Amino acid sequence: MASSGYGADSYFKKYAVDNIICCILLYKFQKKEVISMSTPPLPQTLPASDTVESGYLESMLDKFSSSYKLYWFKGIFTEIRKGKRILEYKRLVARMIAAAWYPVVYFNLSLGHSDKLADAIWYIHKELKIPREEQEEKIVEFVYSCDDKLLLKKVKDFTNMVPYRLIRPFYQREIEFEKKTDHTFKDKDVNGLIEKYNKNDHNHALYVMDRMNGTLTVSKRWVDYIKTNAAVIEGWMHYKLIEYIQARNLNVPAIPFKIFPPVQRKLAEASKYWELVQASEHLPDLYTGQQFTTENLERFGTISIDHFIPWSFVLHNEIWNLYPAFKNVNSQKGNKLPDLDRYLKDFCQYQFQAFQAAKMIPRINKKTMDQFLTINRDIRHIDNTERGRDAFVTSLRQTIEPLYQIANNQGYGIWWYNL
Repeated sequence: MASSGYGADSYFKKYAVDNIICCILLYKFQKKEVISMSTPPLPQTLPASDTVESGYLESMLDKFSSSYKLYWFKGIFTEIRKGKRILEYKRLVARMIAAAWYPVVYFNLSLGHSDKLADAIWYIHKELKIPREEQEEKIVEFVYSCDDKLLLKKVKDFTNMVPYRLIRPFYQREIEFEKKTDHTFKDKDVNGLIEKYNKNDHNHALYVMDRMNGTLTVSKRWVDYIKTNAAVIEGWMHYKLIEYIQARNLNVPAIPFKIFPPVQRKLAEASKYWELVQASEHLPDLYTGQQFTTENLERFGTISIDHFIPWSFVLHNEIWNLYPAFKNVNSQKGNKLPDLDRYLKDFCQYQFQAFQAAKMIPRINKKTMDQFLTINRDIRHIDNTERGRDAFVTSLRQTIEPLYQIANNQGYGIWWYNL
């Protein structure tokens, strides 16, 4: 159901948290055991892989006393999603600050008594006068380009330990060996040992550090894994973040909804997309099967944009989950799941037809079309053939069906239109 703005706390409390943990739950049901003869078994909540030992990701964020590793990894994840492999330390710290900005400044949450990330954020807000409601990317660019001496020191301090400690699980066996064989080995020596083994570790570790130049290079294997499983990893990462912040704000309600900026449903881009597509394709309403004629608009209401899987579950407005619907029918559907047996086949077919038409419409920009990369990284190569249609439909079904099942398990009812 489409509407503008965001609802009251009760609306969010009932539904939004499900989106954050949905993919995690899916893979808990589907998890596979990956056991190496040379290392201890690794926890397997995240999808298994033939190219990387995916359990290392979970090990990296298994135990921590500060927020640094969480937000450092979140920065890496964001940069990878933007197509980058060689990442600057300074930009990653800028992303840490920007990602924690709203929890700290807007919602006044604690990151922990000894956590210095909040100190840096409050300094930027109070002393450097960055507004409380500044946009995340503007905060990133401000921190990255700022030459304030104290801020530069705070930024550098984060890079002294965090890059090493995040990837410590990759070298835990070597660390334990040193502790057993060298009684002079102390915790302060861990960074040097990690740096020694990490220097040319391009295939095993998440990244290789170049401290001299203040950069790190993410392994191509890990880049591919993270991109392929981005939705699951993002859900898992947010779950870990909620878990961390909740433990440090025990008396504060609605923590899951205070780790992000307040959300609005912005459907202008989707409305433009479907308006341009419909001008040539004349696709029918999914639920009634009726065309959007003047007569039917009077009967069923104006056109609105429907979230096939409810927005309160997915919390995004990506085109592959949207479709035009009569407003009155959409209102009747409300916050429910459309019956898959009745609607999924046609939904996928209409999406494919719209996607192929959209590729030929110059006024639909690349950014809009890139939303389909979520369902298939090779989506640009899918052509308007039977084989292309089958590939598109399969990808869309494989994206929707797991989310649909978990949403249903979480209490979202199933709906179909009654004539």
